[in-house]
Amino acid sequence: MAASRPWSGPCAAPPPRDQGGTARSPPPSPAAPAGPPPPTATPAARPCRRNQPVPPSPPPAIARGQRINPRPSTPEVLEVSKRLLSSSALVAASLLTAGEAGAVERIKLGLGGFFSAFVVAGQEDDGVGEPGFARRGHKVSREAEIYFRGETTLDNGVQVGAIVELEAESCVDQIDESYIYVEGWFGRVQIGQKDPATDAMFYGAPTPITRHGVTTPTFTYHQFGTNAVATPVVIANLSGDAEKVTYFMPRFAGFQLGVSYTPDNCEEAFGAGGAGAFGCGGSYSGFQFENSAGQQAEIFEAAINFVEKFGEVDVALYAAYIRGNLESDVPVGTFKDQEQYGFGAQFGYAGFVLGGSYKHDNRGLAGPDLDRREWGLGLTYAFQAWTLGVQYYDGEVEIGAGLGEDSIEAVELGGSYELGPGIVLTGGVQFWKLDSDSAGIAARNDATIFIVGAHIGF
Repeated sequence: MAASRPWSGPCAAPPPRDQGGTARSPPPSPAAPAGPPPPTATPAARPCRRNQPVPPSPPPAIARGQRINPRPSTPEVLEVSKRLLSSSALVAASLLTAGEAGAVERIKLGLGGFFSAFVVAGQEDDGVGEPGFARRGHKVSREAEIYFRGETTLDNGVQVGAIVELEAESCVDQIDESYIYVEGWFGRVQIGQKDPATDAMFYGAPTPITRHGVTTPTFTYHQFGTNAVATPVVIANLSGDAEKVTYFMPRFAGFQLGVSYTPDNCEEAFGAGGAGAFGCGGSYSGFQFENSAGQQAEIFEAAINFVEKFGEVDVALYAAYIRGNLESDVPVGTFKDQEQYGFGAQFGYAGFVLGGSYKHDNRGLAGPDLDRREWGLGLTYAFQAWTLGVQYYDGEVEIGAGLGEDSIEAVELGGSYELGPGIVLTGGVQFWKLDSDSAGIAARNDATIFIVGAHIGF
């Protein structure tokens, strides 16, 4: 298949665009801190695959610590849980009204997916003690997934389906995302391993180089060293692919609201952030611990967007808020409840797409001057089979009172050519500048990266 079915029914809306400007079907696809870091610690680097803008298709180990004043479920979390349970009950009632022979036909699985491959060369600071020391200056990269998708429509119009995304290039896990969904007059409910609503509803800077970008890149090739910013991520997303329940309201007058609830921010043998993050032990391991040092749980992630066309101008606006509930502060005074919020917008006219976004994250770390702020801006122009553009990123992380901040600036110039349906040739160049007020050369790097490759969607 070239791409998944766009959202239909009462939830119908123009599909959001990923940061490469490619239409994706809503809802689509960093993660929890890896290890109880000191207040000035660098956030865990992303795994081989992070929650990133998805291709044309359907759609982000800390040792268990002793229980020290674990946080109980807050009234807000309990209220969110009640609302999600109410939504689930509403869905169940809709399914029951279908009768014994509700489905027109049994669900049959179809295949889809993508394959991306790139040849990359570049240079970065590689002296002794610098991030690029003893690193080779070229490589071949790839990413691929096979999607198994099935859906049926009940006699009452309610759609029921399932999606399983198999990693064809497995760095961390074999299955990327897997979930079931029910969609009808009441909206859409998803249950399973899937990125939250804040990710699915995102609008921001378009990306010139397919599957890349500098605001929330799928691939990065230079080294971040000890720079606390590490991988840029302008999309608000705390729970990644952790097991969750997500509800999307029907779109009304251009507006749509989505909310996700994640009981425990962990994922199978590893965590929502990949190897080394929080692990659940799988779906058969029973209830999870609620006193894990530094782990965020009972995560509430909400987003709203507005999508409309005014004459010849396409407009999309986005806002998101996330709050986690800290399980255990070990060592004492190191962690706190994590909060993120973000905004984004995208405008299209006569082949031009202009977009940008901003995100703030307190990183779940206690103490003054430890927040993270980042933003991005992009512009692309599409004509005939070509798309050309530029994208800019600026991010900074405070590293403690009186210590200043680590920062990253990056620019991407590039384009793509649609060779045929689902077949894209792409390439360009990225410029990265990493700096630090106090961390020394290990957190500083200047890099220039050249990229050429192809992306195939099926």
